[in-house]
Amino acid sequence: MVFGRGVARDRFADGLLLGGLLGAGALFMFVDREIPPIIVWDESRLAVNALEMYQRGWSLVTTYRFVPDLWNTKPPLMIWLMNAAMQAFGPSELALRLPAMAAALGTLAMVFAFVRHATGSRATASLALVLLATSVGFYGEHGARTADYDALLCFFTTAYLAVLFALVHQPRPGWPMLCACAALIAAATLTKTIAGVVPGIGVAAYVVLQRRPLRDFATPRIAVMLAVALMPITLFYGVREFVAPGYIHAVIYNDAIGRIAAHLELHANPPWYYLHAVFVAGLFSTGPLALLAPFAVRVANGRARQAALFALCCFGGQLFAVSIMVTKLFQYILPGLPWLAIACAIGVDALVRRVPVAAHGRMIPHKDLALPAVLLLATTVIVIAQSAAIRYDLLWQRAFYPQARYGEVLSALHKQGVRHVAVIEAGMVMAGETHYAPQLRYYTLIWQQRGMTIDQLDGVPNRAAGMTIATCDPDFVSAVLARDGTRIGQTGCAIARDAVTVHRAL
Repeated sequence: MVFGRGVARDRFADGLLLGGLLGAGALFMFVDREIPPIIVWDESRLAVNALEMYQRGWSLVTTYRFVPDLWNTKPPLMIWLMNAAMQAFGPSELALRLPAMAAALGTLAMVFAFVRHATGSRATASLALVLLATSVGFYGEHGARTADYDALLCFFTTAYLAVLFALVHQPRPGWPMLCACAALIAAATLTKTIAGVVPGIGVAAYVVLQRRPLRDFATPRIAVMLAVALMPITLFYGVREFVAPGYIHAVIYNDAIGRIAAHLELHANPPWYYLHAVFVAGLFSTGPLALLAPFAVRVANGRARQAALFALCCFGGQLFAVSIMVTKLFQYILPGLPWLAIACAIGVDALVRRVPVAAHGRMIPHKDLALPAVLLLATTVIVIAQSAAIRYDLLWQRAFYPQARYGEVLSALHKQGVRHVAVIEAGMVMAGETHYAPQLRYYTLIWQQRGMTIDQLDGVPNRAAGMTIATCDPDFVSAVLARDGTRIGQTGCAIARDAVTVHRAL
């Protein structure tokens, strides 16, 4: 009974600590003076996919302009979750981002639990969580703060890798854990197809480094688990192609050949791109200090050493896989960041617990460790402070591309009683369109539901009285202001009362 009460107290203390850390992490990652608008890159496309499904009903087929989307060809799991959030809370930026936010917090919780179990240390588990939560690669664009695939992908990959770590050390894995692992792998592939299985490279590397032949791990049970895990995505591909032909051809290029062998949308970078991004450019919170993570394997013992080696294999496998692709985007390394945080935290824990003297193998006295500890702490504080500066400065600026302000413009016009507006927005050439403006498309769908008629023009029309024109396009703001126009607050956008001939409806 005493033992049972002790375990219960430990679990309660763990839960209390984890709850506090997650609350602090949520405040750091998500709370701003105002909700950032939908961001143009990727998030706006997914937002339109989800909003059109919200308006037209649940479907296997994601759409853009209410036709099957063959540019964004990822499976619809994330879009379904975004749709569900809008069904529950109504369409808004916050509702669209709720699935990514929840997934990020779930990933932090798993990192804490994994390290706590491997090391027995709450401090080490807390450090791993903090290192990850303060990494801009985890919480920034395409991560926890935006309605993109990558935070959800990271949640599922982190979860199934943690389960595989346990399975690797079991001579005969049980079916409950195998089923859980299969479900998580299936969810990862239904989130981002091939990217969902890439982290498995690290598991294979770990098995080899542990001097266990792969055949010892590739048991019939594991084979059945993998087959079951890949069944949902296989079934989805077949049904999706049947419902709207041409999908598989688009997937092969967009999600496989195009990214591995060719650079899509000019996203080609050198092979060392991710090394620089993670360890120099600040994608990971402790930057170059993370290069010390491999020492965790040398100084840690027992389960902690195994966990550190596994974490390094998972990060290294992800790093290798994304580095050999021609198309390189910083969010591709995101599934590896939890494991880098885990390796770093275990390394710090092991160094603090046991720092041998080279000559005699004795423990260094604590007083002799004081200066190195202070230097390490100061460096860590500086790096985390830099991460915070990125969080509240750089990301905030990057969120407000000109198109992002259309939500505020349409809201202001609606309050003024305007129900018909022509928006002058040239957009960009992308996704098979010459006037691609996904942020404007999203906000148009929102305000059309509220009774407004919104048209898009790609240039300034001839002057005529009676209709309202508006623009956030810097190339046209001066022309609108020249027509007795006015600025909308601090947005940089302008409106004027004119009549226009509609060239193209959104």
